[in-house]
Amino acid sequence: MKKYVREFIARFRKFSIEKKLKWLRMVVIIPALVGIITLLVIMINFNESYNEAVKNVSVASKFNFSFSEDMDYKMYRIVIGAESFDAMKPYEEIKEAKELVKELNKNAVTDESKLRTRQIGKLLDNLKISIEEIEHSDLKNDYMENNQRLRLNVNVFTEIIKEKVSEYIYYEIGNMESMRVKLEKEIMHTITITLIAVLFLSLITWKLSKLISQSISYPVRQLCEMTKEVAQGNFDVHGPQNTTEELQILTNNFEHMAQKVERLIEDVKVEQQNLRKKELQLLQEQINPHFLYNTLDTIMWLAIDHQDDKVVEMVAALSGFFRTSLSHGEDKITIREELEHVENYLKIQQLRYGDIMEYSIDVPDEIKKNDIVKITLQPLVENALYHGLKKQREKGMIKISSVDDENNIFLIVEDNGVGMQPEQVVQINKEMYEDIWVNRTTGFGIANVNRRIKLYYGEEYGLILESEPDIGTKVIVVVPKTRQAEKK
Repeated sequence: MKKYVREFIARFRKFSIEKKLKWLRMVVIIPALVGIITLLVIMINFNESYNEAVKNVSVASKFNFSFSEDMDYKMYRIVIGAESFDAMKPYEEIKEAKELVKELNKNAVTDESKLRTRQIGKLLDNLKISIEEIEHSDLKNDYMENNQRLRLNVNVFTEIIKEKVSEYIYYEIGNMESMRVKLEKEIMHTITITLIAVLFLSLITWKLSKLISQSISYPVRQLCEMTKEVAQGNFDVHGPQNTTEELQILTNNFEHMAQKVERLIEDVKVEQQNLRKKELQLLQEQINPHFLYNTLDTIMWLAIDHQDDKVVEMVAALSGFFRTSLSHGEDKITIREELEHVENYLKIQQLRYGDIMEYSIDVPDEIKKNDIVKITLQPLVENALYHGLKKQREKGMIKISSVDDENNIFLIVEDNGVGMQPEQVVQINKEMYEDIWVNRTTGFGIANVNRRIKLYYGEEYGLILESEPDIGTKVIVVVPKTRQAEKK
């Protein structure tokens, strides 16, 4: 090898200046061409992958804007009887959505994106089942039931689908960032090799590659920062302007999506407030008539039997019970008022079931000054009476007590009735924690109380059930320490 190198150097010395320049140009141009071709191959491969990723995100974004709102609107029109299934064609829209999801799954790169597409497919199947339930029902006579299916099934599924599509977009954007990092590494490697051959040309190539890399990486990083801001609850985000056409479309769509999500969150807050009022009304409507009929019936027989003292006592308790139930339309009352309400209920029931029931209430005055959602304890006491004490032969006790810590209050309703099996206790606590009442194990009252506490105070609050067979049942109400202004 050294021999051939020496011969070439010797010959090169005899070359003319023009020929030397020609060789010099070849020595410079050939490495430059190799570097340029390498860079072009890298950029072409990246461009294909990048365009595919942008296409996926753009398609998913457009789908996310239209599907949920259109499907909710169509099903709402069907449920209220304004349109028919043939006119709205919800199944065709679900079919088109499934085809789109299959295409997104086919083009997805990351495992997380593929997982989200599979989840969306399953959600679309469940959505179709929920729509079929509405279609197979009597649309004229089952309006309330279909309206509940619309809110609790169709609307929930479309909302979850929207969240899963947003997660798909998030992971695809993350994949674009990974592609950018990989591209940058390959470009730098190529530049390093080219730098060995021709320093000057390599520096130019490196600067160009930095410009190309920055034109991609900066907007992608900005989009990643935007997703972080949105994830933290800041929906007033603005992305980079005057970037590539695909990134500009993606940025604009993401900004519009963030604004729409913000509006949807506000709508959900309003719906939750309305739901609280409706659930409270529903609870009262269920409790008051039967309780009132039974109490008035008892008063009538007491009057016939000339037990005037008991009649007066029961009428006074009934009056106090309904006075607190109304409470000037307020959703929250003090714990003192709530205890007076439940004590009036217990007085009435003791007059009716004196042979099977005794009760005691032991709550400190300091705790009574705090607030609580109205009609929280009465359904629990009713549950203890009818499901605990009435099923046993001997007289039982219902006890209401409390403990507190720095931030929370724990109101305890316990009885020494028949109790429950361990597996039943586990099932009920699971249903209350997940707020999924499949078997309605505990009945309407306790389910409604748990849901209303969570709606007013947050998911960390609610009910905890403890029970042992033949020992009794204890329900713990967990609420925060809050106080309202003194009412006139």
